[in-house]
Amino acid sequence: MGCANTIYWQNLRNNAADLLTILRVILAPVVLFLWLNPHESVRWLGVLLFVIAGFTDYFDGIVARNTHHTTQVGAYLDPLADKILVLGTGLALVSIHRLAAAVLFIVLVRELSVTGLRSVLPKDQHMPASPAAKWKTTVQMIALGASSVLSGPVPWVLWIAAISLTLWTGFEYFYQHWPR
Repeated sequence: MGCANTIYWQNLRNNAADLLTILRVILAPVVLFLWLNPHESVRWLGVLLFVIAGFTDYFDGIVARNTHHTTQVGAYLDPLADKILVLGTGLALVSIHRLAAAVLFIVLVRELSVTGLRSVLPKDQHMPASPAAKWKTTVQMIALGASSVLSGPVPWVLWIAAISLTLWTGFEYFYQHWPR
């Protein structure tokens, strides 16, 4: 029994990064549901859960690096979880007229393009997230959270920064990784 407990806790520690990523996937539809609610107090609860989901993106990488345990599931699921969170909540904001559909379309096209680029790369060529792409995700998440509860220039200024980074990092990936 003691050996089984040790193995259980060791596997849990080794898979903690993947569990954080899975938590982000689970939180995304909850946030989406809360942001669709017409009551502002409920949308603020959605912002809180969205912030927690955003921090899982930050911490899953730290946990994976510090435990020296990365998995193929995590490498695949982490960017997918980001896309589910950003695009899903963005769609909710478009549906309640808190985000322009054109903004979400730009984000969607960039994400599909970069995913497509990854799919045509040779198997031995790795395309890690660039520092600018990590900032892009962070600024997109801040802009989404702000758009869910704020009106006026603040969300739009954040979206100008987010779209600038979205386009820049898309071009950066294609410039650096397009098969030559």
